[in-house]
Amino acid sequence: MYLPDWRRELQRWRTEHAQVANEDVVVNLRRSVVLCPLIAALNLMGVLVLAVQLFNGPSETVAHWKWALLWAQLTMALVMGSFGYLTHVLRDAHRAASTRWLIWICILSGMGISVCIVAVDQWVTPNVTAYVLACTLGGLAVYLRPGASAAIYGLSYAAYFMAIGITQSNPDQLLSNRLNGFAATLMGWGLSLLLWRNFVTITLQQGQLSKANEDLQSKQRDLERLTRLDGLTGLYNRNTFVELTRLELDRAQRQGSSTAILLLDLDHFKRVNDTWGHPAGDAVLKNVATLLASTVRSTDLAGRLGGEEFIILLPGTSAAAARMLAEKVRARLEAKPTHFEKTVIRSTVSIGLAGTTAAEKLTFDTLYNDADKALYLAKQRGRNRVV
Repeated sequence: MYLPDWRRELQRWRTEHAQVANEDVVVNLRRSVVLCPLIAALNLMGVLVLAVQLFNGPSETVAHWKWALLWAQLTMALVMGSFGYLTHVLRDAHRAASTRWLIWICILSGMGISVCIVAVDQWVTPNVTAYVLACTLGGLAVYLRPGASAAIYGLSYAAYFMAIGITQSNPDQLLSNRLNGFAATLMGWGLSLLLWRNFVTITLQQGQLSKANEDLQSKQRDLERLTRLDGLTGLYNRNTFVELTRLELDRAQRQGSSTAILLLDLDHFKRVNDTWGHPAGDAVLKNVATLLASTVRSTDLAGRLGGEEFIILLPGTSAAAARMLAEKVRARLEAKPTHFEKTVIRSTVSIGLAGTTAAEKLTFDTLYNDADKALYLAKQRGRNRVV
């Protein structure tokens, strides 16, 4: 890969890292709440074992080494326990920049104490297991950004390099341990880098999947709205209105309540289209729909049957109360003309009313036919009236 390719790749990485924002902090906090107390407990067990051995009368040389190791493990237990408590307290404040620093300091502290444990071990054994485990655990357990990871592992190895030089007197063993530590550092940093990239990729894919799911749900809602509502007025379309009305009639019969419907037909609507065009007619229909929606109750249903015909369902309403509402609708429409471009278009409406009680058990078709007959009479009697 040429240098320009590497530059583009690094730029892509920076862009992707910015997109995941603080998602790594969220995961790291959840893990730290569990891992820190666990590490503290394991070190306390080591402290307990060493304490038992120390109080069984060891030699002075061994006691000196074990006391140093005991204090190192006790320090690790206290540090990890403290970080476990802090991450538990701050788990709901994962957006704060200080929380990310807390995670980094926690990892760096753990690595530093592991260096101390290895340095103590060098007095009696060439073992560097504690440092290898710390490098591996740091790479696997916590998501670290590449820059932070490189800094943490670099500082840890520098401390490791100097510390074992103080306590390991065998030059050959010192060189071997430094090489082993360097390999462990590279392995830990490599694991950290691989897991970070995997985390970024999965997080971005989850975000894309979530967005696609939201878009799909939005389209489903739009589709449902289009199949249930009239596209021009936003009122219920004919099929939906008939379905809801039949359900309401069934409920009214069970509860013993009255129901009424109003069938509305705009007077001389064809003249509007012929005089000002269909856009003006659409504006009139929208104006009627807005008026109906603002006039009826929240429990009422308003729909458009098609053309200039509208219908209103009035649950729990007697014929007398329905007539009062119909007159209100008629008067408001007459008093509220449609403003289309620079033209004021006045409209009136004829309304046919039909009502039923629970005892009559009328179906929607029967109720609709009665309202249609009443509407026909309203037209015959001069329009702009309720029958």
